[in-house]
Amino acid sequence: MPGSPQSPVGDEQVTESGDVGLWAAFDDARWFGGKGRDGRCVSVTPLDWYGPGPGDASVAVRSEVATIAYPDGGVEDYQLLVSYRHEVLPEAELAQGAEVEGAGRAHDALRDPEALALYVTAIARQAETPSWSAVVRQSDALQGAVRVFGGEQSNTSLMVGTSSMVKLFRKLEHGHNLDIAVHDALGRSGVSVAAALHGWVEGRVAPGDRPAFRTDLAMVVEQLREAADGWDLATASAHDGTDFTDQARALGRSLASVHQALADTFPAGRVDGRVVADTMERRLEAATKVAPVLAEHAPALRQLFDGLRGMPLNVQQIHGDFHLGQTLSTPHGWRIIDFEGEPMKTLSERAEPDSKWRDVAGMVRSFSYATSGADDPSSPAARAWGEATTEAFLAGYSSSITAAQRAALDAYTADKAIYEVVYETRNRPSWVHIPMRAIVALTERN
Repeated sequence: MPGSPQSPVGDEQVTESGDVGLWAAFDDARWFGGKGRDGRCVSVTPLDWYGPGPGDASVAVRSEVATIAYPDGGVEDYQLLVSYRHEVLPEAELAQGAEVEGAGRAHDALRDPEALALYVTAIARQAETPSWSAVVRQSDALQGAVRVFGGEQSNTSLMVGTSSMVKLFRKLEHGHNLDIAVHDALGRSGVSVAAALHGWVEGRVAPGDRPAFRTDLAMVVEQLREAADGWDLATASAHDGTDFTDQARALGRSLASVHQALADTFPAGRVDGRVVADTMERRLEAATKVAPVLAEHAPALRQLFDGLRGMPLNVQQIHGDFHLGQTLSTPHGWRIIDFEGEPMKTLSERAEPDSKWRDVAGMVRSFSYATSGADDPSSPAARAWGEATTEAFLAGYSSSITAAQRAALDAYTADKAIYEVVYETRNRPSWVHIPMRAIVALTERN
């Protein structure tokens, strides 16, 4: 897509002197990953309009890219979907009365049904502009009413009719989105555990004095109907004390099939466990600065990581952020979603081959979180539920796990729990005790 973004209402990169204030309506959103880092919105760059621009319809909609700068020198880009109209929708109007001359006042397009329909129609037509273009493999994939999926996620999903879902990426990466690449690979491998990929939207962003970059703005996938959220199912089971081992065992088998397909499709290799242990220790050191509660456990955690030294580890493409919230139970079995990887890592880090035990550890930690839904998470019944469910999942994943593999799993589980302590410290301080309980158990057991 040659050229730079052009706008029918003028080349108005919004800066701090203009309507950068519209970011105030989004900066506490669930999908904003920079909480607790004292970030500052330094610019908002508009892309081309989806469909008719201002003056040609009662509403105009476009993506706008907010650039967030942090005191440590880091920079992140987030996508906003903004509609403009002269007729104000009180429930959707953005704060501080942001507006564009000739286009009207700014609204959150996710709360503007007419704008959402316009957005999806533009994608379905596979339109192309200087700043974005759509690729859709099935011409009938985007037909029907559009509604916003109500769950809180790191991205925003739009359900279109009964067959497709548009996943609007919020934090934008420079390059091809990993979620699209993995879905494409799994589809070509014939694995049905992931939704079918129908298409995507590519973008080209030129944010002020920074170099222009290519990014993926959205992904179009099969809509998984009659699907129940894995997290909801597991927490309800833990609360009621009902058996979840059959479901956990089947989920383990599903993850194993995904790992096999990814190993056959993406580059794989081996790494020295010492390198992995050193990396985990560095993460622990950084995490302790954010969450001092980890300090007294640091020596025991380092001993846990030492179990990886001298151990060769097979590495491959993995999910990277696997937990119950990334699973759906359907009439046709488990489906796994969101293959973007761990949000706090860069795209290059998430694309690097990693140990499959990282994914396994992610689900182990998720089962631990699920027991928090019990009336008394520390009760013998809650602990028994967590242990039985975890062991069933591991049995489904592999018929036999060696002592060395168990040591690797413990190290990766501890590494994940440390990440959770940092996340909870920054976002939900009252939940820090949940991953800390796991850290204490792991270090005492080892």
